Amino acid sequence: MSVSGPTPVTKTSGVTTATDQPGTDAGDPFEIPDEELRTRALLALRQGRFDLAEKLLAGKDVDQAALVESLRIYQAELEIQNEELQRSHRQTQTALSRFMAFFDNLPVAELVVDGQGLVKEANEEARRLFGLRDTVYHQYFFIRLIEESDRGPAIHALANLRPDEPIDLHELGFRTKAEKVFIGDLHMAALPTDEEDGRRILCAVVDRTEAVLQREALRESRERYRVIAEFSSDWEYWIGPDAQYRYVSPACTRLTGYPSAAFIADAGLFGRLLHPDDRHLWEKHLGAHLGDESSGINPLELRIRHLDGQEYWIEHSCTPVFGESGDFLGRRGVNRDITELKRSREQLHFLAQHDALTGLPNRSLFRQRLEEAIPRTIRRGGETALLFLDLDRFKVVNDTLGHPVGDLLLQQVAERLTHAVRACDTVARLGGDEFVVISEDVQEPNDAAVLAKRLLDLFVKPFDVEGRELFLSLSIGIGIYPLDGADVDTLIRHADTAMYRAKADGRNGFRFFDPEMSEGAAERLRLEQELRNALPRDELMLEYQPQVVLPEGALCGVEVLCRWNHPRLGLLSPAHFLPLANDIGLIDQLDLWVLEHACAQVAAWDRCGFGVPRLAVNLSVHRIQGNDVPEKIKSILARTGMDPRRLELDLTEASIMARPANTIANLEQLSGLGIGLAVDDFGTGCSSLACIKRLAIRRLKIDRSFIERLMTGSDDEAIVHAVIGLARGLGLTVLAEGVETNAQAELLIRGGCDEAQGYFFGKAVGPDELASRYCSKKT
Repeated sequence: MSVSGPTPVTKTSGVTTATDQPGTDAGDPFEIPDEELRTRALLALRQGRFDLAEKLLAGKDVDQAALVESLRIYQAELEIQNEELQRSHRQTQTALSRFMAFFDNLPVAELVVDGQGLVKEANEEARRLFGLRDTVYHQYFFIRLIEESDRGPAIHALANLRPDEPIDLHELGFRTKAEKVFIGDLHMAALPTDEEDGRRILCAVVDRTEAVLQREALRESRERYRVIAEFSSDWEYWIGPDAQYRYVSPACTRLTGYPSAAFIADAGLFGRLLHPDDRHLWEKHLGAHLGDESSGINPLELRIRHLDGQEYWIEHSCTPVFGESGDFLGRRGVNRDITELKRSREQLHFLAQHDALTGLPNRSLFRQRLEEAIPRTIRRGGETALLFLDLDRFKVVNDTLGHPVGDLLLQQVAERLTHAVRACDTVARLGGDEFVVISEDVQEPNDAAVLAKRLLDLFVKPFDVEGRELFLSLSIGIGIYPLDGADVDTLIRHADTAMYRAKADGRNGFRFFDPEMSEGAAERLRLEQELRNALPRDELMLEYQPQVVLPEGALCGVEVLCRWNHPRLGLLSPAHFLPLANDIGLIDQLDLWVLEHACAQVAAWDRCGFGVPRLAVNLSVHRIQGNDVPEKIKSILARTGMDPRRLELDLTEASIMARPANTIANLEQLSGLGIGLAVDDFGTGCSSLACIKRLAIRRLKIDRSFIERLMTGSDDEAIVHAVIGLARGLGLTVLAEGVETNAQAELLIRGGCDEAQGYFFGKAVGPDELASRYCSKKT
């Protein structure tokens, strides 16, 4: 290693030379100790100044191998330190990336604000919530994101925030850049920073809008419920699991007279106010009320006593109440006043089983009581009597005086019957004028007869209806259980049959059921069905009886008579089936059929040259009262071509007097068409002469019952002469019915009778025979 001359040692960057060391001679490097020289050389090598290290070592005998080894060791140490520094840097970068990802993806809006209140950082949720853009939110004052009314507390918090004391502000108003307002909670915390970055504050905003709105809605709902409960007519309450009331609405006062506070203070008050018969129901209900937390309980109807003694019916219902955590909080219940509803139900139940007019049991309850009576009769070993009652001629009262009077009469009848029987007996109204009496514990049939006589005696005294004295009688049929029927239906049927026999036997009496009656009842039922089919099967036929002028005997008209050509019983006269037709409601249909076919027959006679001056047709009470009768008859006349002036309608006195206003109006219309009107069976009723005069009646027909007794020395001759004289005075024609002998005819002629009909002048015959008889007389 060559040694150069002395060189000046100067101070260079990062290296301390010999001139820098005090107390040493820098001019001669060989005078420097080896250790110090080695140290300086290593330092130069570490600083990368290899030229300096070479100069230092050039003049010394230094162990270069050891120096290089030391250098290698040092290099290895440097590499290890460098790797540690790089690993530490990577970890720092990873942690920073993880934090930034966590920060940016938090579902809570996070903003970093500097000491001046400017937004420096904002995560994705904050940018979304406030509508900030990456290029805009920087240098944006955080305080501007808060509603002006709430900025004061926020500014104060920002100014007084300490590093170790975060601040929470609840339910502030925030405003987005789109000017939308929401409600949120603000959490502020100071972030650790260096002096270069200055103060940093983390502001976390939690959107509480939905929760606040729900809370407000819940509060409003509770308030509405409170208002509704306070003013509701229903008594509402909340009872806890401990059976103590938490809430009782004011409606309890109306039903009990006690205020809400009384029930809250005394939970047992409600039970004590209940009807004694209902308390056990409530106690059982209350156990389930508090024990079963799963569901509601079926409603319960209870009677509760008011403080003033009045009793109410309430319907109790309840449902479980649970808290937000699912814990059972008791039950909410309602007590609803159903007093009127209960009364209405009871009234409906009563009406379902009782007659609305009389208040008596109706057909349904009657049957139920009869079914209950039979088992009792079997146990006691006695008999039960069933009495069927039918008011005689009640229909005449109804038709003459009207339904209002008839209803009042039925009410009085029901009252008399009820007072005449025992409390254990049943009086029921089946409908119309039919009543029944169930009498239990009858020891023998004579007991039923005694009861029937007592009921008949009730009707000896007249009924006073609106100042009118009305007389009625009864027809009673009696059936005895078990003699006349082992079951309800049979007993009812047989008692009804006996009643019809009593009515057929002259009314105002009673009859026990006899097995022979069943045959007659069955025959009547069969005849009813056959009569309904008579018209469709063309089994009815018409015959015509001549009416002649006295004394000549010339034909002046014919009266049409209906016959039933029964396939089983043969030819039946009107007396056999017209009452039946009236009972089953076929009389109106039958009247129109007779009228139309008779008018058509007159037209047929006209076509063959046989002219009948007048056609007399009987019209029933039902038909003459119908509102449609004028139009129906006009239609028949138009279809058949019948001249109205050749038609005469025969009316009974009863038909004229029944509902005179309606009847007179119909008859006036018919008379206006030119149709003649005649009073049939005159003298057997109670005609009003004023009514006859008003209706322009043309003819009075003397009933056959007076004619047949003319030659017996009775007063009937005087009656006939009186009728003829009356007719003369009124300017009416008189026709005698049922003339069968010459002596009768002669007496009528002497008395001035105008016309007659009967077997003496000719019986009723078919249309062909009648035409043949009178056509042959002309020739």
